[in-house]
Amino acid sequence: MPLSDIEIIDFPGFPTAVVRFADHPMDQMHVAMDSAFGALMQAIGSGEVQPSGPAFSRYESAPGATATFETGFPLDAPLAEPVRIGEVEIVPSELPATRLAIAKHRGSYDGLGQSWEQFLLAVREQGLTPGYPFWEAYDTQPTPEMDPADLVTGLAVPVSGHDEY
Repeated sequence: MPLSDIEIIDFPGFPTAVVRFADHPMDQMHVAMDSAFGALMQAIGSGEVQPSGPAFSRYESAPGATATFETGFPLDAPLAEPVRIGEVEIVPSELPATRLAIAKHRGSYDGLGQSWEQFLLAVREQGLTPGYPFWEAYDTQPTPEMDPADLVTGLAVPVSGHDEY
């Protein structure tokens, strides 16, 4: 199955370094990701950004034809000031401390939409209410030669309800 079992965790939160996109066309997501990760990798290479975990994309609302999101890396300490790489600005942000429902999507990014739908349905079936912002963590770094079936993407959504978790 492409989607793992769901877990509920208390997420401690992390400062992040991100590139932000507002109302970006979903059919051009690859352009945004290429631009953001190109700049982020340069900033990592120069020591201006020091990641403490896998890359992620955080969404402020459910994507439709467009999405408002940020993509970047968690950090151990907040980014002191924005970093500019060419036309791309890397800014401080955060993955907030919250109670999260998490699961893992295994396989190609093409199947992420379906896994998100299954994940959110399963969260609601547990009597929990999903919230915002939600994010996905790219646990496996894609490479041109890899089999897309080997990709692992973490799904995370804040939840409320059922205090017994």
